[in-house]
Amino acid sequence: MHTNESIGLENQFLMSYIWSQKKHLWCYTFWRVLSVLAITPFPIITQRIVDESVANHDLSGVWNYSIWSLLLLLLHFVSMRVAVRYLAVDVQLILRELRSRLFHKLNFMHFGFLDSIQTGRLLSKYAFDTSNVEMTTIMIVTAVLPELLRSALLIATLTYISPWLLVIVLICVPIFAVVRHYFFKPIEATNHAVRVAREKMTGQANEFISAIKLVRGYGQEQQAKQQMDLLSDDYSDQREDQIRQNQSLGYILFTSVSALSIFAVAACGWLVIEDQLTMGAMIALVASLPICFQPVFMITQFSIQYLVGAESYRSIQELMNSGYVEAWRGNRPLDAVSGSIEFKDVSFAYSEDDPTVIHNFSTKIEAGEHVAFVGPSGSGKSTLVSLMLGFYSSTEGEIRIDDIPQEEIDIRQFRLNCAIVMQDNLLLSGTLLDNVRFGRPDATMKEVYEAARNANALEFIEALPDGFDTKVGERGVSLSGGQRQRIAIARALLRDPKILILDEATSALDYESEKLVKEAIERLAHGRTTITIAHRLSTIRSANRIIVLKAGAKVSEGSWEELSSQAGDFKDLLDAQA
Repeated sequence: MHTNESIGLENQFLMSYIWSQKKHLWCYTFWRVLSVLAITPFPIITQRIVDESVANHDLSGVWNYSIWSLLLLLLHFVSMRVAVRYLAVDVQLILRELRSRLFHKLNFMHFGFLDSIQTGRLLSKYAFDTSNVEMTTIMIVTAVLPELLRSALLIATLTYISPWLLVIVLICVPIFAVVRHYFFKPIEATNHAVRVAREKMTGQANEFISAIKLVRGYGQEQQAKQQMDLLSDDYSDQREDQIRQNQSLGYILFTSVSALSIFAVAACGWLVIEDQLTMGAMIALVASLPICFQPVFMITQFSIQYLVGAESYRSIQELMNSGYVEAWRGNRPLDAVSGSIEFKDVSFAYSEDDPTVIHNFSTKIEAGEHVAFVGPSGSGKSTLVSLMLGFYSSTEGEIRIDDIPQEEIDIRQFRLNCAIVMQDNLLLSGTLLDNVRFGRPDATMKEVYEAARNANALEFIEALPDGFDTKVGERGVSLSGGQRQRIAIARALLRDPKILILDEATSALDYESEKLVKEAIERLAHGRTTITIAHRLSTIRSANRIIVLKAGAKVSEGSWEELSSQAGDFKDLLDAQA
C-alpha cells in the first residue's frame, strides 16, 4: 500500500540521493555560495543609505554605498555565470550515472520478472522518470538550496539591523509551513496515481505499436483505440486532480504572501511611529521579506516538479532495489569451452504457483554433436534452451557445462561462447555493419566481410546503394525475412561460438531464401555443438540425435532413421507434415 509515510520517506531518499552526489556538485556549489554571499549585505547597505546618507544629506555617502552595491552585484553576476557552466556538466554527470545504473540493472533482471512487466513501463522508468529526477535536481540545486542559504543569511542580517525584524519574520514563516503541510500530502498521493496511470498507458501503447501489423491484420483498430482511450482517460483524470491541486496551492499562496506583506508593512510602520525602528530598517525589511519567504514559496510553487521528481525517484528505486535479478553467483572461469551440455533430472516451473513445464529431463549433448528438440507447441523445447543459457534456473535437478555445475560457472562468460539464430531475428536500428558487429564489436572489416560471405549475405549487402552502411529500420523491417536471417547468421559466425542454437531458423522463409539460409547454417554449425528447435522436421535430417518432447517430458530419442522407421510420437509428427 502506498501510504503517506512511504511517500514522505521516498522524498527523503531523493534528497539523500542528491546529497550523495555532492562530489559532482562541489564546483557549482562553491560559486553559487559566493554569489549568495555577494548580495547578502544589500539590506545593511540599504539601511545605511536611508538612515545615514539620506538623513544627513550626504550625497557622497550615497554614491559610495551605491558603488559598493554595484561591485557586489558584479561579483554576483560573475559567480552565477561560472556556476551555471559547472551546473550543466555536473547535473549531466549525475544523470548519466543514474541512467547507466538503471540500464545495467535491467540487463541483469530475472526473466521471470521481465516476462511479467510491460516493456513500456520499463521504458517509462528509464526515460520519463530519469528526466523528472533531472529536472527536480536542477530545481533543488539552482533554486531551493541557494534560496534557503540566502534567506538564512538575510534573516541574520535583519536581526543584526534590528531584533524587531526577526520577530516579524518568525511570525510570518510558520504560516507557510501550515499551508505546505495541508497541501503536500494530497499532492504526493496524486503524483503517485499519475505516475502509475502514465506507466500503464505507456506500456499498453508500446505493445500496440509493436504489434501494429497484428492489430490491422485482425481489423481490431477500434478495440485497440478503446483500450487506449480508457487508459488515457484514467491518466487524464489523475492529471486533472494534480493540476487542480497545484493551481489551488498557487492562488492560496499568492493570497498568503500578499496578506503577510501587508502585515509586515503595518507592523514596521507602527514600530517606526513608536521610534522602535528606523525608516531604513523598515525599508530593508520590506525589500528583504519576499526573499525570506522565497524558499517556502518556491518549494510550494514548484511542488509539482519536486513531488513528481520524488515520485519518479521512488519508481526508479523500486526497480533498483528489486530482488528480481538473476540468481547466478558463480565465478568459475571457462578457459576453453568445449560445448558439452548435460541435463540431469531437470524439472522446472516458472513460479511456485505455476504448473511444472519440464519433468525430470535428462540427456547429455557431447561437444560438437548436433541435437534437435522436436515436439508440439508447449512441449518445452525453448524452455530447455532458456534453462541451458541460464535465463531461468531449474526447480529441481542439475545442468552441467563441460562437466561443471551451472551454478559454479561464470554464466555471462559462458553466454559469450553461445549464439542464437531464431525464426524472427531481431535487428537493431543502425547500419548493417553495426548489426553484424554486434556479435563481436572488435571485429575487423576483413572478418566482417568473411562472416557475411559465409552467411550468403555479402552479395545482397554489396548490391545495396550504401552497402554495409545501409541503415536498418527498427527490428530490421526494411529487409526481407531471408535477408534478416542471413545477417543474423553473419553475426553468429563473427562471434565464432562453441554452442549454436537454431530456433526455427528457416521455418518462415520461401524456398529460395531457405536454400541460401540452410547453406549458411551448415557452414555455421560445422564443428560446433548445435541445438536445433524445429517444427518442420525436414530441417533436421542431418542431426546426430533427435529428442522428442511432449508436455515437458522426453518420450523418445534417436537418429532420423531410427525414429522415422518406428511407431511413436515422432512418426506421428512426421506423418502430420507429409
